[in-house]
Amino acid sequence: MSASFFATQDQYHRRTVVFIWLVALALLALNWRHSIDQIAQARSRELQAAERDLANLTRVGQEHADRTLHSADQVLRFVQARYIEMGRRLDLIKLTEQGIIDAENFPQVGVIDPQGIYILANRPVTGTLDLSDREHFRVHLDPKMTGLFVSKPVLGRATGKWSIQLTRRITMPDGSFGGVAVLSVDPGYFTRFYADLSLGEHGVATLIGLDGIARARHTGGQESFGADLTKSPIHGQLSQGSKQGTYVSRSPLDQIERMFHYRRLARLPLAVAVGLDVQEVLANYRTARDTLLVQASAVSLLVVALAWAMTRYLVRLRRELQARMAVQQQVEERTEQINAIFSLSPDGFVGFDDRGRIKYVNPAFVQMTGDTGQVLEGMDEKGFSQWLSRLCESGARYSHLAPATADSPRRSIVISQGRRVLLVGERAGNGGAVSRILYFRDVTHETEVDQIKSEFLSTAAHELRTPMASIYGFAEVLLTQELDDAERREFTAIIFEQSGAMARILDELLDLARMEARRGKDFRRTPQDLEQLAQDVIRSYKQPAGREKPELLAPPGPMPVFVDGGKLRQALLNVLSNAYKYSPAGGPVKVELRQRQAEGVPQVGVVVRDCGIGMTPEQKARVFERFYRADKSGRLPGTGLGMSIVKEIFELHQGVVEVESVFGQGTEVRMWLHAEEAHAPVFEDTST
Repeated sequence: MSASFFATQDQYHRRTVVFIWLVALALLALNWRHSIDQIAQARSRELQAAERDLANLTRVGQEHADRTLHSADQVLRFVQARYIEMGRRLDLIKLTEQGIIDAENFPQVGVIDPQGIYILANRPVTGTLDLSDREHFRVHLDPKMTGLFVSKPVLGRATGKWSIQLTRRITMPDGSFGGVAVLSVDPGYFTRFYADLSLGEHGVATLIGLDGIARARHTGGQESFGADLTKSPIHGQLSQGSKQGTYVSRSPLDQIERMFHYRRLARLPLAVAVGLDVQEVLANYRTARDTLLVQASAVSLLVVALAWAMTRYLVRLRRELQARMAVQQQVEERTEQINAIFSLSPDGFVGFDDRGRIKYVNPAFVQMTGDTGQVLEGMDEKGFSQWLSRLCESGARYSHLAPATADSPRRSIVISQGRRVLLVGERAGNGGAVSRILYFRDVTHETEVDQIKSEFLSTAAHELRTPMASIYGFAEVLLTQELDDAERREFTAIIFEQSGAMARILDELLDLARMEARRGKDFRRTPQDLEQLAQDVIRSYKQPAGREKPELLAPPGPMPVFVDGGKLRQALLNVLSNAYKYSPAGGPVKVELRQRQAEGVPQVGVVVRDCGIGMTPEQKARVFERFYRADKSGRLPGTGLGMSIVKEIFELHQGVVEVESVFGQGTEVRMWLHAEEAHAPVFEDTST
């Protein structure tokens, strides 16, 4: 081996080692990036969970305060009404003993007279108790203050305990000031409830007024009343009209950072705020963080160790692995290409191995037969032939597998499920691993198209043959016989009439063929008003002798559509002509314009209704078939293509045609179009 060869190998060795360590560094970076992301996500999850818990706890506190204060207000309203009715004869002590006033939750209920003297109470009060200087009395001296007032916590002169005074003004029937109904609520009732909320060692729950004064506050097992919180963030947010919110704040008293959530009461100038110690909230996060850091460190050590081991191992095996990888890559690429070809092919393939058992079935064959494909794996040729034969219709079954050659003839079978027509071919395998390949092509569509073409040509030929026979026959008479002028004119008129019938059939066939081929690309669509179009059609239509013009019914306002006016007139004339043709006994023909919403899309429609012979359900089901006529007697002229053209025109306009008919009573044809989007009106549904 030359020196250049060793130099090349040494260069490869260095590149391999550098690559290994670059990968190791990349893995280390990914490892620590992932760990940092996980740590950040863990912190975010804990904070989000705490925020949800805070919101739920605050809602519980808000609902508790709402219920408590609402119940207290009910008692106040009761005392207010009874005092107006009875005056000083009202016995609150007796009402309390009777259980009408709940003394457990509302220990002090009474009445203050207009001079501020506490005159009535549900408990005995000794001496004269002057409350004229109290805020909860003085606020009601203003006649405009008719609602419930919730005071700051006060030290009761009657009970000697802290209480929140709830008061309502008593207005006598003559409009004069009759005093104040007062109810005392123990603020400890709220703090005891907050103590049961499991807020942690440093959690806070507060019932605060919009004036910034705390009515009740529970902090770390301690309760306080009347604390001034006007400088706290919550007071600022409530002052700005905020109904609820979340914020983080550090207490200036204990330097503890807390996350708060607050909700304002709906009917009172109060709010409930609940706060959790951020450090307590993040306790689980810190544990998860430490665990992730340990894991990241362990993974880093493992990556370094693996990089070192791989460096030593790959130096020895590099050349051998490269050779194997090259061969393996070629095999995999070829296998993937073949599998992709078979998987994406619309044709079905079934491959048999050298033992004559199924080795491969592609998805297209599974879809053709409706089978799972898994039951076929490992099936022998005889079993497969029997299985496939059972799926086929009796007249086009699959026979047994014949010895495959390069020129094996193709056979057609018909699968019962879905009536699929499959063309089957067989080829012998070139290698020992594949003995036979079956090839299936779905020719259902081609078969149906051929059948439809044959039926259409047969029907068209039949329809053209009738007028052609008349033309031929009368032309022969004119050529071979001596006729007078009247007879010649009569026969010539018949030939002219039958030629017109043939021309109409050919014109309508050409219209259908042109619309099917161009799919509306030659339509000249312009903004039109549907009512104006209908009026033009009615004005230009020549109704049979003795019949009245169609009656047009239209809702007020424009009905814009974006259509080919000529095509739409052709469709309306076809339907209008049928209405008169199939009501030979007479009767009115009405044309009505309607509006509706179809799946949220505004639509406008033309409804043509007659009182004619109508159709049976069987006839109605075939009304759009080409050359189909409900009248088999031949007394009514027509080609049987009119409704086919109508349906084609409206479908190319993204519209729909609906037919309702009762045999012997008449037919209603409803033709719907999308209202023009640029000017689509907002209208009520008039389709019923």
